Amino acid sequence: MWNHFTIVEGDEKKAKCQYCGVLIKYSNGTSTMRTHLGRCTVYDNDKTQPNKRRKTTSDGKVVCSPSYSKFDQEDCRALLVKTFVCAELPFCFVENEMFRKLLITLQPRFSIPSWSTLRRDIWALYLEEKEKLKKLLPNCGRVYLATDSWTSTQNLSYMSLTVHFVDSEWNMHKKIINFCQITGHSGHMIGKYIDDYLRSWGLSQVLTITVDNALANTCMINYLSIRMGSWNNLVLNGEFVHMRCCTNILNLIVKSGLKEDKSCIKKICHAVKYVKSSPSRLAKFMEYAVKEKVTYKGVVILDVETRWNSTYLMLKAALQYQKSFDFASLA
Repeated sequence: MWNHFTIVEGDEKKAKCQYCGVLIKYSNGTSTMRTHLGRCTVYDNDKTQPNKRRKTTSDGKVVCSPSYSKFDQEDCRALLVKTFVCAELPFCFVENEMFRKLLITLQPRFSIPSWSTLRRDIWALYLEEKEKLKKLLPNCGRVYLATDSWTSTQNLSYMSLTVHFVDSEWNMHKKIINFCQITGHSGHMIGKYIDDYLRSWGLSQVLTITVDNALANTCMINYLSIRMGSWNNLVLNGEFVHMRCCTNILNLIVKSGLKEDKSCIKKICHAVKYVKSSPSRLAKFMEYAVKEKVTYKGVVILDVETRWNSTYLMLKAALQYQKSFDFASLA
């Protein structure tokens, strides 16, 4: 207790609070000082050192150390929700035994929500952010759209719709306003989906729509041009509303160029696939790399047909292990 009070010399026994300066009378005990310390507002929030508390070291020096901030259940729960969203964690992870032990250790008073409660909180956060974006978009002039659709390995079709815009401070924004499952890839159907989404978001001032070079997208753009033309909001009668994706064009160019020497690439692909077909073959291959003093730390990889850069990465890694492939062919 004397770490918080200083004895005042005089006829009466008095101690001065180190935080608020109040003089406290005491006799043979420190109960009055303890009572004052419990009511002292400056002790909880020192004006000279915000969120700090003083304590005395063994050599008598007074130092400041961080105090415990006030616990807020709602703030902690909101931060937990944002963590799951930003880290893309599954809902069930909140019921993981070790994760719950970690939260309890950090803050025993925190009431950990169940996965179903977490799901409702995330949905509520989505609706809140959606309303914020709805209020922001009308003040940003015209927007640029980008959309793409694909089929997953489970044979399910999905579509995403992204909006790009510049705010009043000339900051560029990119927001995904829709991601959903669709029933087909026809241009007319995708156009109807996008039309419904634009209406639900209250977006009518669209400048351009960026898509890849699929034939269905031409039909989709024609459908949307007619729909947006009825809103009287097209620029130059929609002459430049259709923007072709440069990344997709680059991908097509590179894939076309790779076809010129496809037999050589296919041989390398077969060699890599053979090496990676079993752990024992890969281990033997790495032994050859050690014998040939290959210093490359990466591993051989297979390419993905739809991504030209993966073919580049496969060739780059295979070139580093050229001596190992030569040694393996002679072994």
